[in-house]
Amino acid sequence: MRVSLRWISEYVELPEMDREALVERLTLAGLEVEDIRELGPVEGVVCGKIVRVVSHPNADRLKVCEVEAGGRVYTLVSGAPNLEEGAWAPLALPGARLPSGLEVKAVTLRGVKSQGMILSAQDLLLEEKSTGIWILPGPQGGEDLGGLLELPDTVLSLKITSNRPDLLGIYGIAREFAALFRCELKELDLSFPETDPPIDFRVTLEDPRDCPRYIAREIEVGQGTLPLKFAARLYKAGMRPLHPVVDVTNYVMLELGEPLHAFDLARIPSRWIHVRRARPGERMRTLDGVERELTPEVLLITDGERPIALAGIMGGEDSEVSENTVDVLLEAANFSSARIRRGSRAVGLQTEASLRFERNLSPELADLGSRRTCHFYAKYLGGRVARGAAEAYPEPKRARIISLRKARVGEILGVEIPEGELRECLERLEMEVRTEGDRFRVRVPPHRTDLEREIDLIEEVARIYGYDRIPAVPPVVPLRRGGKDSREEFADEVRRICTALGLQEILTPGLVPMDAAEVRLKNPMAVGQEGLRASLRHGLLEAVRENFASQAEGLALFEVGRVFLSRGDEVVEEDRLGVVLAGRTGIPLAGKEHFGPSHLKGILEGILAALRVKGVELGEIDAPWLHPFRRAGIYLVTRDASRVTGAEKEDTSRVTHHVSRMSIGWLGELTPEAAGDIPGNPRVLMLEISLLPLREAREEIRFEPLARYPASKRDLSLLVPVGVPEGRVRGAILAEELVESVFLYDLYTGAGIPEGTRSLTYEVVFRHPDRTLSSEEVEEAVGRILARLEPLGVRLRG
Repeated sequence: MRVSLRWISEYVELPEMDREALVERLTLAGLEVEDIRELGPVEGVVCGKIVRVVSHPNADRLKVCEVEAGGRVYTLVSGAPNLEEGAWAPLALPGARLPSGLEVKAVTLRGVKSQGMILSAQDLLLEEKSTGIWILPGPQGGEDLGGLLELPDTVLSLKITSNRPDLLGIYGIAREFAALFRCELKELDLSFPETDPPIDFRVTLEDPRDCPRYIAREIEVGQGTLPLKFAARLYKAGMRPLHPVVDVTNYVMLELGEPLHAFDLARIPSRWIHVRRARPGERMRTLDGVERELTPEVLLITDGERPIALAGIMGGEDSEVSENTVDVLLEAANFSSARIRRGSRAVGLQTEASLRFERNLSPELADLGSRRTCHFYAKYLGGRVARGAAEAYPEPKRARIISLRKARVGEILGVEIPEGELRECLERLEMEVRTEGDRFRVRVPPHRTDLEREIDLIEEVARIYGYDRIPAVPPVVPLRRGGKDSREEFADEVRRICTALGLQEILTPGLVPMDAAEVRLKNPMAVGQEGLRASLRHGLLEAVRENFASQAEGLALFEVGRVFLSRGDEVVEEDRLGVVLAGRTGIPLAGKEHFGPSHLKGILEGILAALRVKGVELGEIDAPWLHPFRRAGIYLVTRDASRVTGAEKEDTSRVTHHVSRMSIGWLGELTPEAAGDIPGNPRVLMLEISLLPLREAREEIRFEPLARYPASKRDLSLLVPVGVPEGRVRGAILAEELVESVFLYDLYTGAGIPEGTRSLTYEVVFRHPDRTLSSEEVEEAVGRILARLEPLGVRLRG
């Protein structure tokens, strides 16, 4: 933001200090100065009237002008394309000195003597590039224009942070100067006479959340011109003067930070302003002459039916102020920052107004801007302001009260500030302070929308007190060596294991459409990013789709990422591993083999073995996105054996087991509907598993001596109903305390096997750690296993 110090000085008396010290103080207070532009003095430049323009006798592109100034007529040669008889322009006579340091001399151009120079705004360093001379709004008297243009001047380019919308106007910067340098801030003149009849207009809001406040005033604009300083200040701020009515609204926007808009009242015959969202397919032509197609993301100002402006962005061509405008409808409003941001992106248009509304302006600023604009209309343009205002402000903002503990200031800043000085720092920022015991009760001024918490007030105290006054001391907290916590280290280990298994890591966005999310964002930034992912499946599938669209033949990818789950009123975050296999394996000598369920299961087993996690079984799962016959749930099975004490301690028949199964993931092949449209239609296999249960279940590496007593092996051939998962059979066998290991080595269906069943043959190893098992004990253990399997419909094969 460009800030003229001459403009600032209208509201505060600037301190006597060099520019370097000023810049340092502003930067320490949070106003970063990005650039300083010095505009030099102007001497010998007056206002002249062009009385005659003729072609140059010896040059096609030059004109010879006669310019009257101070009762004399001067002959000048110029190549400007906008020379007009009767126009007023800045005239530099011989001996005049321009801001660039150039001294003007009388010269002869192609045989014609030029007694000076007609200037452009560029010649005065007010504009970077001009296309012609500067046409002044009217005669400026016989005085030197340097004073009217407020030259010399210093223009600072300030970087305004997004949380300080109060600094988007010159008056807000002046308020900051007053606080920093203990200067008195002059009050703005908001006075203007009101005339009868009162305003006859209606304002309605479709949704006050989109437009919390709207003020409309009616002004009959008379004849008049603005002081030259208005145009000079607009130029210094990076804007051009256009039309007196529009120049005033732009000037007040730069002064206060409140964007305003003037409509030609004759073009609003309904005498009604209705603020609403755009309808699908609705169109309007904006002031830049572009026909724009609108979406419901865009907020509109309408006359009750047709749109006349893009709210907070740009006005419409149909209601534009022109030279023939007599009556003006002045808009001063407050719009939702999120709504203006979305609307600006939807139409691809960002303006000075939208940039300010996107910063969350105070609703109270609308009334201030409206009154200030009416003051200038009445004072300089002969404006007659109708009595009253048409306003919609359904939910006025209440003053914000923040409690500030005095001791907390010292704790945070590390320096004890006397109570009197602490109070002064706050009051210099226009805050009302009342003492209540050991704390202050602080009333925040309406323009400071960024102050919400105690810590915000402490930061303001530090800025005004001066960061340079706070001594640098070593931190009182003990320094610790940085590093990753156990969660991060485990995730890194999982990544290394997956990479070793031949998988490639990818990272996918955490923002997904709502059909892939459980948690909705309050303020989504784009379509398709409305929620936080509840599964890694969406991102992995998109990666497959994009790679196969680029002629990939096979993929083996993994991602370690976080998902967000809704649990009542809380959001639970969970780290997960996702693996996806699609298309050909790419394994040497395997030909055109495609990935299948066995590959996916093998990867899961490899990960579990490398992590030293036992007790993971596959079982039934209700997952409609997976093929019904190629899917399984991943369960962590834990066994807790409790024994009787005393003489029966060694009686293994009295051992009982408590088996718990916790679902920790799933794996399988995606259905065609879930996979969607993927070029080549490859089989897509995927697994997703939670990392926390694996981290907690992994076994520590410990030394175990070789078994001292021999094991006993038994082969169990079981008839298992087709609907019973193998994992449940394995779990029932492992529930036996004496079982050391189980290995499935045969699966058979066919002749001799009853219909609806299959034969599973296991090698079961029995061992007791303290003695040799007898044949009778092993047979009893087998009997207990068969008893556990009986409720599942499983029986021993004859």
